Amino acid sequence: MTNPITYTEGDTEKIAKLFIGHKIVKAEQGTFPIPGAEDRYIRNAEGRLTLDDGTELYLTGNDGGCACSAGCYPLAEVATVDNVITSAHVNADPDGDDDRGAGVYQIFVFADAKAINAATFKGSDGNGYYGTGFSLTVVSPLAEASA
Repeated sequence: MTNPITYTEGDTEKIAKLFIGHKIVKAEQGTFPIPGAEDRYIRNAEGRLTLDDGTELYLTGNDGGCACSAGCYPLAEVATVDNVITSAHVNADPDGDDDRGAGVYQIFVFADAKAINAATFKGSDGNGYYGTGFSLTVVSPLAEASA
């Protein structure tokens, strides 16, 4: 099997290209094993978006791994998009190290002249030692077929 490709909140242009020209036909929250990620640190996603061509986008918020929840940005919401996406943008407004508890990362897509919030991660950087952000892992149906 071809290894999945993973992007983070800083890969805004690459993430945008994934969505353009497609629809999000299915949006799910839960625990989803990421195909081909058995040997990686992150093996499960909190959400999955399925595009009209069968590509699956696995969404995982940063897990600070601390009982104090510092650095945790769980997936808060996902959405489908019935029209062809013409543009996409990642909104990054992390909490910072001031422990406000109000950080957010969002993936906005634009379709039919409307901005649609396709995915939102909410959390806090806490003391700043446990990370921030999200990851989006791409599993293409073409990769599955060639395995």
